[in-house]
Amino acid sequence: MSSRYYRGIEITRSFNLSADLLRKYEAWGFIPHAPRGKNNYRQYTDIHKKFFEASRQMMAGYSWTEVAKMMRHLVNKEREAAIILAVEFQAELVNNYEESTLVIEQLQSTLSSQDITPQVQMDGPVTYKEVSKRLSLPISTLRVWEQQELFEASRGENNYRYFDGALINKLFIIKLLRLSGMGFEQCREILKGIEKKNYRDILPILQSRIVDMREQMSKGLKSLGTLNELVTYLEGVDYFSEEEC
Repeated sequence: MSSRYYRGIEITRSFNLSADLLRKYEAWGFIPHAPRGKNNYRQYTDIHKKFFEASRQMMAGYSWTEVAKMMRHLVNKEREAAIILAVEFQAELVNNYEESTLVIEQLQSTLSSQDITPQVQMDGPVTYKEVSKRLSLPISTLRVWEQQELFEASRGENNYRYFDGALINKLFIIKLLRLSGMGFEQCREILKGIEKKNYRDILPILQSRIVDMREQMSKGLKSLGTLNELVTYLEGVDYFSEEEC
């Protein structure tokens, strides 16, 4: 491993970023602590450089928060935890894509039959908790959607909310729209179109989102590869050994 030290700007210049960001990355836990030399300058090494470069590159496939979680694990030498998170994040991208594809298939079927036949088959109505599990969403998110009037669940004799197959299909559509970054007002307008059976106007919007999600999966795989390269490098310099690097 090279023993040279870098100035902050030498590490950030290729990304057209200031050296101040490197100090922030250290404070946020994206890169290991950099000690100060006799001249009071931070002594950034190849390890800091690799951490920073990987962090920036991985943001193409993962969110800032997701990258932060993985990097903090690596900084703390928790390699397995970082890898598990990366795989989970990628699995979520794939799962969202598969769910969204089912939504598209349902609407395409609807265009042919001009009738909404629930694709989600159930023996009877299900509760908030069960829907939360089916959609892989927290109950709090579903409650916010209901408060924003994106859907209305029926109530049973016990006053509990219940969901049938048609409503669950609608929730999958809402999830797809929200994943695309649409605000509540936009979602409401699109859902009104679905209720009016303006499916031919809605379908292109959802199909474009599918394309975006496919691209995001590809970017996620590349980011996963970047993480693997970083881990391989760190293993090569014995970063994960008990000794401080």
